[in-house]
Amino acid sequence: MNHILRWIVALIFCSFAAVNLNDPDGFIWVPVYLAVAFLPFTKIGSEKTIKISAIGLLIVGLLVTMGLLNSMMPWQLDNRMVNLWEHQREGLGLILGAAWLWFGRKMK
Repeated sequence: MNHILRWIVALIFCSFAAVNLNDPDGFIWVPVYLAVAFLPFTKIGSEKTIKISAIGLLIVGLLVTMGLLNSMMPWQLDNRMVNLWEHQREGLGLILGAAWLWFGRKMK
């Protein structure tokens, strides 16, 4: 069951990458989401490295969600969807990615 769940979560992050292909800042999000999707399946990095990466991703995700990094992000039409602004959705995706990095390898 965990094996199936791991692949479902990886496919979700791949879909996050796919919807960012046409964004002006897709060069940031596509590689991040693909790395988050598949890193728990690889032997790359130690457990400590993965956890440090997850913490870093969580911090950046929180900063993006709160709008503190908006001035550093490429400009794009900021539309509301699902009651969240563009950068809030991206930050939330990073927070989810951090959680996946933290727990993804443990689900074997």
